Amino acid sequence: MLDRGWIAVAQAACLVAAYVTSYVSRMGHLSIRDLQKISGEAISTLPGATAIKSGDRTVGLLIPIRPSDPERLRAWAEKVEDLAKERDRTADDAFLHEAGADLTDWSIDAVRKFKAEAKRRK
Repeated sequence: MLDRGWIAVAQAACLVAAYVTSYVSRMGHLSIRDLQKISGEAISTLPGATAIKSGDRTVGLLIPIRPSDPERLRAWAEKVEDLAKERDRTADDAFLHEAGADLTDWSIDAVRKFKAEAKRRK
């Protein structure tokens, strides 16, 4: 029986393969020479991720960075918080533990408490 970690890796590999096949291979591209001549302003106006090619070989991916929309970001954060309230923290932690994840609480309060305890021990 496969454990969840390997299943997640296989699912991620399938997702990447599907993405590359359906999106990256169909998009336009820039050559290395084009990349040397393009301005920052021109990069920011690209419609999305653009392949960088050297001959027939894709050697990179140029992704323009655009400022985020604060309203859209706020709506996303609210949705994430609402979804998080529905999750079972114990089940999530058990799965992460099985996958070998670091379950250390790195919140600001937890780190301050840890540092204070370390000072007391000295």
